[in-house]
Amino acid sequence: MRTVVLIVCALLASAITAAAEDNRPIGLVKTTSGEVFILRNGQKMAALPGAGLVRGDVLSTGATGTLGVILQDDTVLSMGPLTEARIEQFAFEPAEQKLGMVLRVTRGLFAYLSGRISRLAPGSVRIETPVATLGVRGTRLVARIVP
Repeated sequence: MRTVVLIVCALLASAITAAAEDNRPIGLVKTTSGEVFILRNGQKMAALPGAGLVRGDVLSTGATGTLGVILQDDTVLSMGPLTEARIEQFAFEPAEQKLGMVLRVTRGLFAYLSGRISRLAPGSVRIETPVATLGVRGTRLVARIVP
């Protein structure tokens, strides 16, 4: 019985640790104008300068919206009107060799300036769109995604 209780406690502790890691800030909203939202866990909230971002956040701009974001590794993302992007994956722990990012852009106009992840681990950054996947090896790019 004691062993079962210890196993259950260990499983709960690992689940809590994993959930806490998912909610660790990975970046922040730097600038906004117009209609700009963050969709997190099914809840829509206004994106305000200084707001923290976590893995899984969907960033969305309305017809008059623009958004500027800076991530932990100094990656810069700028979004124009009617743009939607999801931070699918983000890991920036150089000491543990955990480096990578996947950004899924479904529509709109965006600019991307790579940060330290792409310099420390070339090939570990991807930008996915409905029509192509871009492997980032340290670059700047501007793209318009028309669904």
